[in-house]
Amino acid sequence: MSFLDTNLLAILIPQMRKLEAIGIYQCQLINVGDALRLLEIVKTDRILEREHSIRLDFRPNYHAGPVFCPGNKYCTGEFGITWDNWNANSILAVWCLIRRIIPQARSQGIDFESKHTAFRQWLDKGPCWRVEETLQAITDPNYDPVALAALVDCSNPDHNGKISKFTGVIGNRPEGWQWYVFSSILC
Repeated sequence: MSFLDTNLLAILIPQMRKLEAIGIYQCQLINVGDALRLLEIVKTDRILEREHSIRLDFRPNYHAGPVFCPGNKYCTGEFGITWDNWNANSILAVWCLIRRIIPQARSQGIDFESKHTAFRQWLDKGPCWRVEETLQAITDPNYDPVALAALVDCSNPDHNGKISKFTGVIGNRPEGWQWYVFSSILC
């Protein structure tokens, strides 16, 4: 559906009293940042016993990018979550969002983590590496924050997520890893 966005869904979904399932796939105006809003919308104005009755399958917008051309250093593949990810900070932003999205989805009985779900397939196809391990780490309150920082930045060729080689610097953030882990905990 052209021009579908969360504002339109916020008007329609609460009025659909018999709605049981909704699938939102690759809508140009709905990105991963809208996942929390979607989760809020599907539980709005539900009868007390039916608060968590809507099944949501959601695949955020994914920018396909240029076709890979061997030998051309400027055509390295797909863009993923944004068309201009030139400094790789979007990976950190995605994990910060996921740290809030997954617990909210779990509390509503919505599965975003299983490999068959559209959301998980989007994560696996996107710029994030070692998705399974990182999902386990961000949902485990006892997980070592340094190990979590190394996993989040595992696309860094200096350490590839190995704690023994992790220097404490994430991407192009010279201030270290603490800002990310602790800010995402507070999100």
